[in-house]
Amino acid sequence: MTTPPTAAERPDDKSGQATAHPVGLTPPAAAERPDATPAAAAEHPGGASAIAERRAGLPAAEGPDGASVAVERLDAVPTAAERSHGASATAERPAGPSAALRPGGWSVAGEWRDASPAPAEQAQSTSGAGEPAAGPSGGEGPDGASAFGERPGGPAVAAEGTGAVFPGAESLDALLGDPWRGGNPYGFAAAVARDGRAEFPHAFAERLESADLPLAHVPAGLGGTLTGLDDTLQRVRVAARRDAAVMPATLLSCAAVATVLAAGTPGQARAVADWVHAGRTVAFALSEEHAGSDVLANTCRLEEAPGGGFTLTGSKWLVGRGATAHAALVVARTAPRGPAAFTAVLLGPRELARVRRAAAHPVTGMRGIDFADLVFDGTPVPADAVVGAVGGGLAAAMRAQQLVRLLSTAACLATADTALRTALRFTRSRKAAGAAVAGTAHTERDIALAGAELMAADVLSLTAARYAQLSPGTFGLCSHVVKRVATRLTASSIVRSRGLLGARGFLADGPGSVVDKAQRDNAVVESIDTSPLGVLRAVAAQLPAYAEPPQDARTAPRDVRALCAYGEPLPALDHTALDLAARPRDRVLLGFAEHAATVAARLEECGAPRAAELVREVRAALAATVAAAADARRDRARAAGPEPLDLADSGCLLYAAAAAALAWWAHSGRGLYGERADGAGWLTAVLAVLLAHADGRDPRRVPAGDLAPAAEAVTRLDADPQLFTALPVRLSDAPGPA
Repeated sequence: MTTPPTAAERPDDKSGQATAHPVGLTPPAAAERPDATPAAAAEHPGGASAIAERRAGLPAAEGPDGASVAVERLDAVPTAAERSHGASATAERPAGPSAALRPGGWSVAGEWRDASPAPAEQAQSTSGAGEPAAGPSGGEGPDGASAFGERPGGPAVAAEGTGAVFPGAESLDALLGDPWRGGNPYGFAAAVARDGRAEFPHAFAERLESADLPLAHVPAGLGGTLTGLDDTLQRVRVAARRDAAVMPATLLSCAAVATVLAAGTPGQARAVADWVHAGRTVAFALSEEHAGSDVLANTCRLEEAPGGGFTLTGSKWLVGRGATAHAALVVARTAPRGPAAFTAVLLGPRELARVRRAAAHPVTGMRGIDFADLVFDGTPVPADAVVGAVGGGLAAAMRAQQLVRLLSTAACLATADTALRTALRFTRSRKAAGAAVAGTAHTERDIALAGAELMAADVLSLTAARYAQLSPGTFGLCSHVVKRVATRLTASSIVRSRGLLGARGFLADGPGSVVDKAQRDNAVVESIDTSPLGVLRAVAAQLPAYAEPPQDARTAPRDVRALCAYGEPLPALDHTALDLAARPRDRVLLGFAEHAATVAARLEECGAPRAAELVREVRAALAATVAAAADARRDRARAAGPEPLDLADSGCLLYAAAAAALAWWAHSGRGLYGERADGAGWLTAVLAVLLAHADGRDPRRVPAGDLAPAAEAVTRLDADPQLFTALPVRLSDAPGPA
């Protein structure tokens, strides 16, 4: 589950760009600013067809063992009704009385209410899975309202093709209905109840499968719904904000699929895509308990068999969905030492049937999802199960992990969104000394801090999502930075949100239970796919290179608009172009060095001198940080101490600040987070908080005037209601207290 810092990274000679400027150099004063508002995204196929409709007619494809995927390998796999912990797909009932929540759950007003259904709700028919039966159009959500029509407290949800930036996310959220309604099986009360029972989200996963969410990471050329990773990120967020456990329940195949697409054969790519189409799970088995994050210390071995093929011996630890997966990608040792000593193999249902699966480990977050060990005792593996070249397995897995780190941030953002939204509604409903708690200076400051931290993580994740498709060969550094920033800042945001609940923050029912689950689920993400230490080591290895001009004089193009044109069409994602090169070619760092002065000047023109000042501070801090990192590398004593990792941590936060400044620049004619065109209030708050974190200062000491716009932004977005994200994503939530 965890991975180590990247191995020594090789040069990449694939791209040639304009003359580079190191972060520490003064960029040219003249540069064109991006055009105004980007166009809305083109309509995409997300949610157009259900996985279930394709299961019966899958085209035959040769799997790694030469067997027909459609005929032999898939027939050996349990159906959707038989999978998940070996139990039948028992209908998931709407949340009722439980140890976690009282009947009806916590009302949107912040108080308990009796959720006895209204007569219209009582008459509503339900399916066997405990979810509302679709109406004639198939568009009714669980609250009985049309998924694409009017909902309480707001105008119609934007359907696909109506001009929404992320129509797939809006449509999916509408399909799932108001999460605050106690009887909604896809709402907060149901999630807390499932968590208390450590129950797999059967019906929720089936609902998301019917909307094709598991295909959101599969390229369209293989029948998936991936168009833009920023679109995928938003679709996953609106589902995971209700229960982050639905991510491993529906999307866990991403790591294995990405590895196959990065290094495997067309037949293997077709095989894994067909498995995902059929609702199957492909586990990713890399980590071993004794080795921890040091994958080079792994001992599970793949050996040549006398009669041909291979045998697997050893074990893999904490494999997501290990107890219930239908196939697995395993990275095992094939040579005594070095990063080229590992090979990846793809095990189908027939091979996996010969593997012993240990009982799932108890976990604190994402309960109901099995994290189990796989034990191999001379397991036969066919020769054509090898993915890529013998000895190339670890490199292939590390390349694919760049995408996994990015997509895992959806869980971070989703849980922080839920925690902050819960705190906002609670503080608006409570009074102290006759006044709303939300209006006190202390509460406003903590809401602003939680909001600024969430917005910083959001804007970086959206930028990183586009970056991965626009320039996969230079995405390596960004993939580590976005993972570190998203996990650190959303964890901090959730802590602040929980503190706003007061004593109710630790009660096992009410708003505290919703935020508690969000916090525990959020914590799981920090060590999934790459450990925090592994992330910082990878950043520390690359940061010093930005203190000097790149020797090959190649860098990002001068126009960095495309990185921040959220929702605009993107080229097809090329998994094979993902690279581990460590040359200083990162588009965000070099693009910011190129344009920081122009961004600051534009802010001055827009009447935002404080934001302009902060942009200049970010640029100076980045220059100082990369210079210090270079100096520390040259000093053996400093290099052996904690300083390089501390500088890497600061560098990640400043990288996020650079991305935020570029995002404002790209959208200055439109405005982000609900602000007017040219509005820079959100940017001021985000930069001030990131600079404080990077410098080791308490962000609570940031001037109130800098923070205030962040509180205004999240309050405005919740009232609409919209996702806490840069461009509008309308939600199905009933409005909270004014």
